[in-house]
Amino acid sequence: MAAKKEKVTKDNFEDLLLKSASEAVAYTKEETTLAERYVSLIEEPPEFSKTRIKKVRSKLGVSQAIFAKIFGESLSAIQHWEQGRRNMPKPARRLLDLIEKDPETVFELITSKKAS
Repeated sequence: MAAKKEKVTKDNFEDLLLKSASEAVAYTKEETTLAERYVSLIEEPPEFSKTRIKKVRSKLGVSQAIFAKIFGESLSAIQHWEQGRRNMPKPARRLLDLIEKDPETVFELITSKKAS
């Protein structure tokens, strides 16, 4: 069971610092072990060129208007992305990356019907 985290305050700072130092000494003397935690790093979503955006949309066989609905964006935003006048925001890039990798699953999750 994980130890409960204490909030550090002006009143308990010294006690917590001494407790932490004692734990470090115990570890170096091999009297205790440290808890291990593994963290997966999430990479930034990839950049998409205007050509790549159009290619993904064309491969899906959807209009710019439908593409806009998928992203919760305006038609003009899609047009700006495809003309290279505006960069896609990170959440849209993440979604487009997922669509490009597995369109069936994404469509199944965001619609009541499967993509064909």
